Amino acid sequence: MDRRTACLQQANAFREKALADPEHHDQWIDEAIKWLERAMEASCHAVITMEADGGGDAPELAPTIEAMAPHRPVIIRQ
Repeated sequence: MDRRTACLQQANAFREKALADPEHHDQWIDEAIKWLERAMEASCHAVITMEADGGGDAPELAPTIEAMAPHRPVIIRQ
């Protein structure tokens, strides 16, 4: 099972808890929202691959890439 599917299942479990426990409904809905956000993050991964030209170090590029796409994980291969 992939991460997105697992997160969606977790969100669904918290929605069911919200229906079954009206006293703590808002708490369970907040948890479901967190898991839905995690599912969205899991489905939106991008990978940027760059090659060093031999004269520079690829890790030095990471801050530049992160500035361009701060919400994406940066993976650099040398």
